[in-house]
Amino acid sequence: MKQVQHGDVSKLGLLYERYKGDAFAYFYRCTGDQGRSEDLVQNLFIRMLKYRSTFGGHGEFSYWMFAMARNLYIDHVRKKDPLRKRQPMEYVPEEIDEDPNPEERMERSEKARQLHNALGKLSEEKKEAIVLSRFQGLKYREIAKMCNCTENAIKSRIQRGLLELKEILENTRV
Repeated sequence: MKQVQHGDVSKLGLLYERYKGDAFAYFYRCTGDQGRSEDLVQNLFIRMLKYRSTFGGHGEFSYWMFAMARNLYIDHVRKKDPLRKRQPMEYVPEEIDEDPNPEERMERSEKARQLHNALGKLSEEKKEAIVLSRFQGLKYREIAKMCNCTENAIKSRIQRGLLELKEILENTRV
């Protein structure tokens, strides 16, 4: 990113190739829409280019990228289209066995769909905290900084959100 800041804009392509999957997974888990998530990834990298001067070089690039992705998602939610269509969760890239048998694939797909539906029932704050910590691997401290709150508030959101998820998933299996 430092090279991009100093005028070598071609290096953004390298960053795109490295981080587009993580960005897509974040946006897809938030929106549930493959096309919208792809658009948000493109917009994220455009925004990163536009605001490249804000990258301070302190800490990891991924933290800065997810902070920018979060802000982009918040902007997206504010302009939300109520008629948007959701696509099945199996579009989310997962690190799984190359060729699972059809039974395993169906079971994973069903579990992913249930998890996606359950995440959709949480408040935006809880969903965001869980997605950033559990799916994107950010530390509580980093999430708290992004959300402009305390680390304890993030821990609480995650804990309560996970309890709600557990309850929602248990009720869907009954």
